[in-house]
Amino acid sequence: MHSSNRGHWTNIGIRALRDVSVFIGAYLLANYVRFTELWRIEDYVAPILAGAVALSASMYVLGLYSVESQRRSSFLIHSILLTFAFLISFMIITLVGYMSFDLRIGRGFMALGCLFSYPVLLVGHWLMYHKHRISPERVAFVAESPEELEEYRLMRSMCPPGVHLVGRIGIDDDNDTQNDFLGRLRNARRLIRVHKLDRIVFTEQRVEDEKARNEFRRLRYLGFSCNSLISVCERHLNYVPLHLVTMNWLLQSESVSRSFYFSKLKRFFDITTSLILLVVLAPFLLMGMAIVRFFSPEGSVFFRQERVGRFGKRFQIYKLRSMRIDAEKGGAVWSSVSADPRVFPGGAFLRRYRIDEIPQLLNVLRGEMSFVGPRPERPEFVAKLSRVLPHYQERHMLQPGLTGWAQVCYPYGASINDAKCKLEYDLYYLKHAGLLFDSLILLDTVRVVLGGGLKTHTQQRYTTGIDFDLDGADAEPQADGVDLPPRPASEIRGLAEV
Repeated sequence: MHSSNRGHWTNIGIRALRDVSVFIGAYLLANYVRFTELWRIEDYVAPILAGAVALSASMYVLGLYSVESQRRSSFLIHSILLTFAFLISFMIITLVGYMSFDLRIGRGFMALGCLFSYPVLLVGHWLMYHKHRISPERVAFVAESPEELEEYRLMRSMCPPGVHLVGRIGIDDDNDTQNDFLGRLRNARRLIRVHKLDRIVFTEQRVEDEKARNEFRRLRYLGFSCNSLISVCERHLNYVPLHLVTMNWLLQSESVSRSFYFSKLKRFFDITTSLILLVVLAPFLLMGMAIVRFFSPEGSVFFRQERVGRFGKRFQIYKLRSMRIDAEKGGAVWSSVSADPRVFPGGAFLRRYRIDEIPQLLNVLRGEMSFVGPRPERPEFVAKLSRVLPHYQERHMLQPGLTGWAQVCYPYGASINDAKCKLEYDLYYLKHAGLLFDSLILLDTVRVVLGGGLKTHTQQRYTTGIDFDLDGADAEPQADGVDLPPRPASEIRGLAEV
């Protein structure tokens, strides 16, 4: 019952298509108003399409389509960024006009196009920004067992944005004394009508109940949405809460339609993108090498480090050196989220704008990494984290990436709990990976790099609040699909992406 869930790229595509349609429609209307007919429209197609593509791409890079994960503190900030994206599309149209006089859009035509499109775009984004308050999805939670009731209370206190939890539905329970109790599942059709429900949600374990499963199937065939809680979280949060992940969900996360992408297209995508970026980023790589040589002349410019790749295969990752040569004289240490004293002057600049990671394009070309995927970790840390975090080894089922969904959604971490949060994004990517999603992650990466990294994550997360620690770190690592031999315990002083 996961099929109704829409991936992140689907929502983005719908929003971008709407803006592109408004933009093109406004310019067609402007042409008709200006010339009282669709005059020379074949000459204006190229600049209008270029402006529409620039508008949608700029809006995505600025995070205007990702109101769930990149929500601004106020619509004023959102509207300012929208105006900036609109100005970019204006400049692209002008630039295309300068390339050929026949493609140039006149000032009157341009003014009318802007006048017709900008207000409609602004109103559309206002509705999108406030949709979770104007028209939230009304859901009811099927809960009766102690575990389900605990999850129900968690959802009431941490309901995802855009979801309004109306109340609880029981199976055999008929507790009319509770205000939030709506009724029994066998009366679901009446409850849907009375309470105007949009969806019924349940835990994965409830599907094993034959009585409930038959009722869910009946409702689905009648055209009503019944989904597991984890699929609702996917849709509204763009990550999967770790405590909801089951082996059944992991097995169903793979689909036949992606097999060709992982076996053929993704490799072609990696090679093509890496070759292009090696050429484009060559000046920045040379600048980074000069910074390393100037601020830390005693060591080498590049350094190699062992990381864990797909299916646990280890490889050497390449980076520009950003730390002192004695940075780990006391053993392996995770990076600090704040100013790391091991980083030499200038190294912080390389790390902030990801210049130190440009040499990893060579790892991508060699097939050791993909351009998009979970970030590879060091074997010492993988062995420890896999003992603490359930399903941690699942992230090794895919090729590790230079960038990834976790990297563009969550900032550098400073705790095991932050590693858990990033794992939740990695598991979401594991299910939804594809060419379009990877392309969107590349655009997200542009925003993150130009912004100097993500800021501290302040949004409330749907989580049980379990305090993950390393109390069991001395236990033998569990063989969860990846063969990692035990390593001597080393001191861990925080966690961040390395």
